[in-house]
Amino acid sequence: MKTARSLLLAVLSLAWARPCLAGAGAEPFDFLFLDAGARAVGLGGAYTALAKDASALLYNPAGLARVARHEATFMHNAYLQGISQEYAAYAGPHGWGASLNYLRFGDVQRTTLSNPEGQGLGQTTLNDLAFGGGYGLSVLDSVALGVGGKYIREVIDGSAMTGIALDAGALYSVPLCLGLDVGLALQNIGPTTRSPGAHENLPLNLRAGAAYTFYVQGQESVIALDLSKERSQGPLAAVGGETRIKELLAFRLGFNTRNEAGLGLTAGFGFLFDAGSIDYAFVPMGDLGDAHRFSATLRWDADFLRRPRRLRDPR
Repeated sequence: MKTARSLLLAVLSLAWARPCLAGAGAEPFDFLFLDAGARAVGLGGAYTALAKDASALLYNPAGLARVARHEATFMHNAYLQGISQEYAAYAGPHGWGASLNYLRFGDVQRTTLSNPEGQGLGQTTLNDLAFGGGYGLSVLDSVALGVGGKYIREVIDGSAMTGIALDAGALYSVPLCLGLDVGLALQNIGPTTRSPGAHENLPLNLRAGAAYTFYVQGQESVIALDLSKERSQGPLAAVGGETRIKELLAFRLGFNTRNEAGLGLTAGFGFLFDAGSIDYAFVPMGDLGDAHRFSATLRWDADFLRRPRRLRDPR
């Protein structure tokens, strides 16, 4: 029977629409490069310098230092070919954060070299999981640093591959240019992963980004640019822009070179309110179909948690 690793590479090549993956495939856990959070997706994934929210652990853990309120985000990704992704994350005003990322590939037909159609062999399930936490700290008014750790697990037909990885990041708000932030993150640092009969490298990734926030007729807008370099891939780029209308609506456009199946364009919008937002992003991927992200974010202060106790107090 084909090895579990070969089966995964075939599915990943379809899911990420990156034919080069199968050729480079010395590294597992490529699902870690899937964007999460509809705002980031709508911006093409250009989020290294913007991740000052609950999704910071996915892009730049230093952003945890800039979270002003308690925040929780939940995302569903209706991806391609029956693949789905669920993402949940929390970040608090004291610099701590946690996240859970789960990807399910749906049912995959078993095959053998002598039975490439898999007739009578049944189906198997592939899934990926990553969960972890991190901390961000402001060391100067304009500089923040952060670290994150995660446990990663990949299961293919009952065979599991596991790993532990570390992320580190920095965020700099340029004093001489109000509204300009620069971010840098090194992701997936760690030892080789383990599975029955195989040791493989983690998908080490370096990403750098810049974001500029400005106002047009009193309405907040932002443009962002990211560059990234994975261990076994060439450099990738992403750019995105967002404009807000009266802090009620946000419209986003993006472009990245990661998506080789489509034109690389992304789009999205969000409904904004004081207690959070509801966001949507659309990613066309040519003949493979379209991907849709839906996310909901809630924000609250510590006083909100104490309010019910005061209401019950007879005094």
